[in-house]
Amino acid sequence: MLTLGCKGDAELALERGIQYYEWEKIEKAILEFKYVIHTLSAETGKKDYQHIQLLSRAHHNLAVAYAKKTWYDDAIKEARKAFELIPTDDNRKVMKLIQKKISGKPKNKINPKSTSR
Repeated sequence: MLTLGCKGDAELALERGIQYYEWEKIEKAILEFKYVIHTLSAETGKKDYQHIQLLSRAHHNLAVAYAKKTWYDDAIKEARKAFELIPTDDNRKVMKLIQKKISGKPKNKINPKSTSR
């Protein structure tokens, strides 16, 4: 299979977004995560598990980036979308941390999700 070692545009954009986030270039990271979401959402047809997982990670990372900018209303919406797509403990944890920040409770550090499995 030729595509085994290759990564698609969306996956590469997700990785770029994570790198931008790590470099504190949050707005560039946000653009990359949004690109992933728009690219994957625009694809028609049945979505496989890998596609849904990538989309969930993009929403998760966008939520984290929005939270870093203190855009908590936007962050919670993205965190909910990530959890709706893939209801994992990790997605739920980010949702809860953002809700705590909205409530003004003590701060915990939130990190974007890696593409590694």
